[in-house]
Amino acid sequence: MELVRRLSALVIALSLGLPQRSCANSGTTEIHYPLSNIDSSLSVIVIAALYSLPLIVLLLFRLRKTSLVVGILSVAAGLYLISYGASIVADKLLIGWYSYTFAAIAYFYASLILLKRVLFPQARRVADNPPEHVK
Repeated sequence: MELVRRLSALVIALSLGLPQRSCANSGTTEIHYPLSNIDSSLSVIVIAALYSLPLIVLLLFRLRKTSLVVGILSVAAGLYLISYGASIVADKLLIGWYSYTFAAIAYFYASLILLKRVLFPQARRVADNPPEHVK
């Protein structure tokens, strides 16, 4: 699961440079990247954080529970703001949207599984070694 999280975080970070969606505007097709049409530095910081936070969490945080929760929350926010938001306004979804969305879903579920293993380690031990009457 850790390998899935690492690969997904890398794909999420790389999605920052890929085209997300296209929209038809006055007969012309406009291709939108994550940082296109940004009007403030706060917007740049928020968008860059949504794309890079899962990777930063993997590289910098050593507190296992905290890093899992922060990663889950950042990816959940990105799935809502980026994936859902883009699907509403776009005419066509492009490779950046697909790569971000699928990598974010994989990261989310892998993190949930790891968080369950961290919070409930005894459940895993019981599953690996069932009691005698269950065998």
